[in-house]
Amino acid sequence: MILGEQSAILAQRWFGRVQEITKANRVFQRIASAKDKEQLLDYLAEVRYALLFIGLGFKVEFEPLGNRGADLGIMRDGEKVVVEIKRFRKINPGLPLLNLEDESPILPEYGNIPRDMRKAFDRILAKFRQIEDRKGIIAIWNDDEELEEIETEAAVYNIYNDVKKGLLAIPSGLLFAVYGSKWIGNQQLYCFPFQGLEQPFETWKIDIEKADVFSVIERALSRVKDL
Repeated sequence: MILGEQSAILAQRWFGRVQEITKANRVFQRIASAKDKEQLLDYLAEVRYALLFIGLGFKVEFEPLGNRGADLGIMRDGEKVVVEIKRFRKINPGLPLLNLEDESPILPEYGNIPRDMRKAFDRILAKFRQIEDRKGIIAIWNDDEELEEIETEAAVYNIYNDVKKGLLAIPSGLLFAVYGSKWIGNQQLYCFPFQGLEQPFETWKIDIEKADVFSVIERALSRVKDL
C-alpha cells in the first residue's frame, strides 16, 4: 500500500535474499514498524546497501555492534569494516516548471550549493558516533534531487581540512563516504576519502565506483547463500 505494486514486488525479492543475512530480523522489525513512506525508504536504503555489498563480494551482517551502533558490518580481503547508512530525504521544493509559452524563457536557478554543502556536512558529522574508533564507512543514499555528489564531496573535503587544522576530530578509522542515488551519469556511486587509503581499501573504493547499483544488486539476488 505504501510503495505501490511494482516497488513492493521488488522489495519482496530483496527481502528474500536479505533474510539470509545475520541479524536480518532487526531490520525487518524496523521496516514492519515504519510510520510512513519516508521512514520506510530510510530502512530500505539499509537493505539496498546490504545487497550492494553482497554483490561486490563482501560478507555482510546487520548491526554488528548492537542496535546503537553501525547499521552494517562488511568483510572482505581479511578486513572487517562497519558501515553507517544515511538517506538524504527530499526536503527542498525542487525546481519550478519552465513556462515554454514565455517568449523569452529563462532557465530557473538550480540548487543552492552553500545550503546543500551544509546539509551534507551536518548529516555526515551526525553519523560519526556510530563508527566509534573502528574502521568505518559512511554510506549515503540521496533522494533529494537538488543535492548532488559535488556537494557531498565538498562536505567531506571541508571535514578533512577542518581535521588538518585541528578544528574537528573524526573517528580514527573512518575511511571514506560512499554517495549513491538513482541518477546515473558517468557513474552512479562515488567514494570520498577522509584519509589516504591503503590496500585493500583503495581497491574497495575502485570496485564501488565502478558499480551499477541495479546490476550489482541483481548479482547479489542470484548468488547462492554464502553469508
